[in-house]
Amino acid sequence: MFLQIFGDAIRVVDFNQFSGHYRQPPFRAAIHARINAPKTRGHMAQENLALTATLNQIAELDRYNHWVYERISHALGRRVLEVGSGTGNITQFLCAEGREVTATDVVPSYRNELERLFEGRPNVRVGKFDLMAKAPDAFVADPFDSVVCLNVLEHIEDDLFALAQMRDSLAQGGKLALLVPAHRVLYGEFDRAVGHFRRYEKRELAGKLEKAGFVVLEMRFFSLAAALPWLINGRLLKRDYLPSGQADLANRLVPLLKLERLIGPPCGLSLIAIAQKMTNNYESN
Repeated sequence: MFLQIFGDAIRVVDFNQFSGHYRQPPFRAAIHARINAPKTRGHMAQENLALTATLNQIAELDRYNHWVYERISHALGRRVLEVGSGTGNITQFLCAEGREVTATDVVPSYRNELERLFEGRPNVRVGKFDLMAKAPDAFVADPFDSVVCLNVLEHIEDDLFALAQMRDSLAQGGKLALLVPAHRVLYGEFDRAVGHFRRYEKRELAGKLEKAGFVVLEMRFFSLAAALPWLINGRLLKRDYLPSGQADLANRLVPLLKLERLIGPPCGLSLIAIAQKMTNNYESN
């Protein structure tokens, strides 16, 4: 998931109770809400989507979200499928420069919000893509140039199947932009609370992408500065929430994050991968 940093300590938040866009800070007070939804569902876990949406209620994190977009923008073609769009934190950047974007989510209220936010954008369509089911026939018949999947795959128990469905939704030579949480050692109480099945090692992720029919073009660690606080909070202190007083840390870290391109960090909170669909034929698992 994205760097989950909030103005107050939280555990799990249900975004279904919200109706506003993430640029509206008044929803900050709702961060204290909790839900008892199961961690494992037949599709992407609602908890992570809720936390991502809550994060984006805080307007000052736009810089961080745009930096994430910048790290994948070179892999985007004209027609883009976004898997797990939430309430459009990255969608707003994907649809720039005339791209045709299909924004998908399994949560109906999120799709409603996406439709409301982008109703004036003829180049944005909203739909459903459940990574625990076969890729929609329409996506396979008319595949995309690029698929974007950020902070979603870790919520899918059969991640190899999910990768195969995204591959089937890509045109030959199309690219997948993927962001996942990194390092098993960082897996802690907060990961467990929001429904993560796993955090990924670099070799593990590369192997799964190749097995699913991709050629890995790039794979880099992301957000080195956030890895140590995550380890302390989730593993050492065993917190299933994030501490208060850090609401704008993600934005403040952006200049430091930009240095990562120069140093190529050996570790980080997340992994970003760019992978290309193999030209030979594969069948879904």
